[in-house]
Amino acid sequence: MVSKQVLREIYLAKRLTLSKSEWHIRNEAVIQQLIELIEKRGANRIHTFLPIAKKKEVNTLQLIEYFRSDPKKTFIIPKSEEEGELSHYLLNGQTVIRNNKWGVPEPLHGEKAAINDIDFVVVPLVIADKANHRIGYGKGYYDRFLKVIPNAYKVGVSLLPSLDQIPYVEANDVPLNRIVLPSTKESLNPFTKKGVSQYRY
Repeated sequence: MVSKQVLREIYLAKRLTLSKSEWHIRNEAVIQQLIELIEKRGANRIHTFLPIAKKKEVNTLQLIEYFRSDPKKTFIIPKSEEEGELSHYLLNGQTVIRNNKWGVPEPLHGEKAAINDIDFVVVPLVIADKANHRIGYGKGYYDRFLKVIPNAYKVGVSLLPSLDQIPYVEANDVPLNRIVLPSTKESLNPFTKKGVSQYRY
């Protein structure tokens, strides 16, 4: 049986092989669905990771930009701490963002955020399965975080198709409520809704 680490390496490599145009098409489709899902659920306090561009992650900056003018929407972003936990900051004009030692964009300074009223979380991953389990980057930050916000709607985002099953689900792993893929059938065409594809980062 292939180990979890090998699966992680395989699917990170697969994502990196996406051409610029293919990445763009898939990314737009995922962002479009996230926008629709947030609107459908009426979510206002949204926690999201910031993308690592060199790893071709989903560009969540487009999601943030789309809702920038909506006064009801508040975005919260994470910072990884040495003890293996995430701290959380409001994303506003006072937030200073820098890459950490792993190349992850994080708040350097800013206003700390409470997490008990977060209603929607966008979760990074390497690969997921059809039961909404995920393989992340292997440090466990998100599993520890997701356990303490049981009422938030947890959405993983992936540019690659889901596996039938990840055979390494552990007691500490927190299943997500949903995985958003470019090919999710109920999604609209990513270029049909005005205001999404115009953003470039």
